[in-house]
Amino acid sequence: MAPAVPDQPTSPLAAVWARWSAGALDDAPEARPGRPGLSLRRIVEAAIELADAEGLDGLSMARVAKALGYTPMSLYRHVGSKEELLLHMQEQAVGEPPAHLAPSGDWRADLERWCWEATRRMRLHPWFLQAVTQLGAPSTPRQLAWFDLALACLEPAPLSEGEKLSALLLLNAHSFGDLTFEAADHPSEVAQNPYLDEVPGFVDAQRYPALARAFAGGAFTPSEDPAADRDEIFSFGLQRILDGLEVFIAHRRRA
Repeated sequence: MAPAVPDQPTSPLAAVWARWSAGALDDAPEARPGRPGLSLRRIVEAAIELADAEGLDGLSMARVAKALGYTPMSLYRHVGSKEELLLHMQEQAVGEPPAHLAPSGDWRADLERWCWEATRRMRLHPWFLQAVTQLGAPSTPRQLAWFDLALACLEPAPLSEGEKLSALLLLNAHSFGDLTFEAADHPSEVAQNPYLDEVPGFVDAQRYPALARAFAGGAFTPSEDPAADRDEIFSFGLQRILDGLEVFIAHRRRA
């Protein structure tokens, strides 16, 4: 029997904490002749599949219910609202931080590994950024575990707790910026401006001299591997952020 979960939690977030803390995502499935039983896990996984394919704009309780072969009211016996469902989706999508990210004492190397792993996981679910925009700062158990791990990576650095938080918010902003390049219709393609091929013809060197040099120098010319381009752009920005933190931390040590 699954652990008991409060019938009337005070908020969608409280409901998520109760479920995950009790290990009750695999609540007892409802038996229905000729079709798999309905459970919270099946609901969350079906919602993630829909969101991965169509984004959050196409997600509704009715569509999730239809994909599972149930009525919308059946879903509400397992999840209290769409907002609660989105929180469950975030929790399931991000997963637990892997053991290999445990802090080694080298704050820069540890943060770099943490940032790459978190970004790779979010890239698998292009809707994640939109969910964060709707739901706010990380607040669910697994998301907080990732945040706690990143703060632990910065323990060797002579920074105040507020400075550590600011550093992580900067890294998060870089990761979320990476997600804006995600194409809505395919999780592995970089979104491209359909007019990009025409733009060079409008870039007059007299009016836009620096931009003209950038086009002439191939800055906007994609390679045959868009994923590699994206990784290179992400890595460049990440390294510059870490460079800046390193200079700041070195100055703090000297002081």
